[in-house]
Amino acid sequence: MRFHLSVEDLNAVMEGNVTEREKERIKAHLEECEHCREKYKLLIDLENYLREEDYIDSEFTERVMNTLKKNKNSVGRSRNVSRKYGILKPAFSVILVCIFIGMAFYFGSKYGALRRNAASEPKNQPSVSVTRPPAVADSIPEETDMKAEWITLYFPDPNAEYVVPEYRISTLRKDHETLEHFLFRQLMEGPKEKGKVPVIPEGTRLLSVEVKDGICYLNLSKEFVENNPGGTAFEAVLISSIVNTYTELPYIEKVQFLIEGEKREVYSHVVFDEPFERNESLIKKNENAREETEKEIRRLGTEILAAFRNRDMQKLSVYIHPDKGVRFSPYTYVETEKDVVISREEIKTLFDSDKAIVWGFYDGSGDPIELTFAEYIDRFVYDHDFLETGEAIYDQKTDRGNTINNVFEVYEDCHVLEYYFEGTPEYDGMDWRSLKLVFKEKDGNWYLVGVVHDEWTI
Repeated sequence: MRFHLSVEDLNAVMEGNVTEREKERIKAHLEECEHCREKYKLLIDLENYLREEDYIDSEFTERVMNTLKKNKNSVGRSRNVSRKYGILKPAFSVILVCIFIGMAFYFGSKYGALRRNAASEPKNQPSVSVTRPPAVADSIPEETDMKAEWITLYFPDPNAEYVVPEYRISTLRKDHETLEHFLFRQLMEGPKEKGKVPVIPEGTRLLSVEVKDGICYLNLSKEFVENNPGGTAFEAVLISSIVNTYTELPYIEKVQFLIEGEKREVYSHVVFDEPFERNESLIKKNENAREETEKEIRRLGTEILAAFRNRDMQKLSVYIHPDKGVRFSPYTYVETEKDVVISREEIKTLFDSDKAIVWGFYDGSGDPIELTFAEYIDRFVYDHDFLETGEAIYDQKTDRGNTINNVFEVYEDCHVLEYYFEGTPEYDGMDWRSLKLVFKEKDGNWYLVGVVHDEWTI
């Protein structure tokens, strides 16, 4: 059964005649209860109206204000009585509110307009923008119709000693370009990050590509040989860059090079007529792995928040763990047996669904959180514009409210990026918000496995 705040409680908050503990309890309740928020807003608007209108009879205004103050100042004395006569509180509250409403409409239509405007303002709804922030690149161009997936490319380092990975999102062209063609096109375009050099000799064209029995047959133009910059060391990393890139695909085990449709015995210095296997020994080990991991996860966090804010579930699906999916927790205590888990395929169309899902239970009232996916995103994911004002905190456990934070215990061997909004002075910071994105590694890439919301609860 849900209980509502009485007018005495609301008056006590307006006057400041409550303890800090009571103040926190009442403000927390206002966050959850729309009925009490409207009642509180009505009392504030009425008091402000009576204070500011210069054409209302001053003696009458004074009498009304004195009545309000008398009611507020008597809160302390009335609490003991209200315990005995608690059954009369609801009736008294309704009567008093009706009197206030009647006075407001008596004063004229101006207050009525004020109340309508106040009632039309949504509470606790996110600021939604369909414009992507400058920090987020348009990884998926508008002109593509493709199945977006993470891919890994390899490029030589400047000293031709190693190959270095670079991660991108696949963006296949509308001309039904295959993933194998796309990989070669990306290798041709060269690296986008510093510390790497282009790999494909200038002028090289991909004549055809075919995958058969786990072997990828790359048929290249003669420029691949003629424009080879030379050197045994560079040839080794050149071949390894291409082979390691293609063997990232689970259905490719080896790569066979063809030049103008024919096998070639030697590629300048390297034996070239047999299929090449993946060469892990040439992949450069990152000496600053921890810093690079944090940098990568912060980058992913920015793009994931942009996808939530822009309602782009197709793009969001790319970041979700392919095996585990993503678990949504409305509060910072993760319940592994009850929280909803959604796969990367399901999430692509779920935003447009009008089917209500039970995501858990509201703290305080115990009512079921029964919302559509879109409604849940608005209320328990992007309920604040974290991209604009949120503080991004990496791998730090912080207990903010009165709910147990078990995120790091549930998600072992994971990294947590928390976006935290400290709240507003209007509510003394009680309207703070937190969103934790949890990432788990698979095959060298980091994927989203948890979305954990946090706020002050009763």
